[in-house]
Amino acid sequence: MPIPQKQFYVCLVVTTVASFVVLRRYLQQKKKKLEKEQKKAYLKCKTLFEFEALAKQLMKPHRFYYYDYKAGQGHTFQASRDYYDKQLKILPRALMHVTDVSIKTTIFGSTYESPIMIAPSAFHRLAHNDGEVATARGATEADCIYTYNWLYSTMPEEEVLKTAGPKFLHVYLTTPSEFLEKILSEAEIKGYRAIVATCDHPTDRVRNTVVPIFDEASKTVDHDLTQCMCMPNMNLKDVVNKSTSGVSGSVTWAHIDSIKKLTQLPIICKGILSPIDAQLAIEHGANGIVVSNHGGRQIDTAPPAIECLEDIVNVVNGRVEVFVDTGIRSGTDVLKALALGARAVFIGRPVLFGLACGGSDGVKTVLNMLKQELTYDMACCGLTSIDQINKDILYKHT
Repeated sequence: MPIPQKQFYVCLVVTTVASFVVLRRYLQQKKKKLEKEQKKAYLKCKTLFEFEALAKQLMKPHRFYYYDYKAGQGHTFQASRDYYDKQLKILPRALMHVTDVSIKTTIFGSTYESPIMIAPSAFHRLAHNDGEVATARGATEADCIYTYNWLYSTMPEEEVLKTAGPKFLHVYLTTPSEFLEKILSEAEIKGYRAIVATCDHPTDRVRNTVVPIFDEASKTVDHDLTQCMCMPNMNLKDVVNKSTSGVSGSVTWAHIDSIKKLTQLPIICKGILSPIDAQLAIEHGANGIVVSNHGGRQIDTAPPAIECLEDIVNVVNGRVEVFVDTGIRSGTDVLKALALGARAVFIGRPVLFGLACGGSDGVKTVLNMLKQELTYDMACCGLTSIDQINKDILYKHT
């Protein structure tokens, strides 16, 4: 017998609704499975380059662009990579006793578990909702120093300081004086070990390039963007549309003189490439220098920091401690930097990519990968301690 028309439509509706429910449940389960797989995908990464590729895949394009941004055509950064890969070659040794390799080092007289530190960087909630807290936690678990960017932190300082690991405090010399004086005078009490001051930031190039892109994204494809870029330490909720500091070009060496009066902690001048500036940093009371081209973000076709390192080390001649950053992507690169005289290295973008891929666990994995690679390479060179590293391990380097 034919089904009455009314019953037919009832059956059709019921079947359609049931199919929709089943399909919806299937898609939800598939989405959860995909999200779960993505959260663990970083565990398959074997190099920091794979972390970068995964972060690019997981992050919204404009967020990744901010981390990856390079001035001009990116020649400065690429030159850094080329110098590590093509100009510096390691000469291994054979039949050396290397059963116990230690990567412990001393910085300003204190002993640390490794010469690998996290460089100051901004807006960590672009990568992960726990932001700087997750980064600090990852650094703690990996026994590495974390340099906290007070001004551009997206998490309150008090939350970050709840993590137990050693920390340096990073400041911009353009920070409004009422804030700068307060944070520096309290830094030692809060447990910071040193002050890192950026000295190579005379313009707002990065901000002026990125803000229009972020402004458009916040209105269209990324409605959470503004919230992810809040600056709680400055009580600012909308960094996209508000200026956050003074005039960048107005800072001079006199600012280093000023901050020296506010703290007893070691002062590290970050962003030095010229031997002339290295000498000036010492004359104005710096205790350390970071040889850095700001990750290639400030000016294109600047020399690689690693290429400038040896000249700075020679000018300094042991008077202050010298560090280096930019372009370091393996423990092998760390070893080369130490061989040229760096006391330790700062790691920037790879930490952010680790944060984007796996939160605090991703940060820890990135740092531990560098530490393990450094240990392997030291053993291959017949070295069992950091103080044994020198230029002798570099093939035909003069």
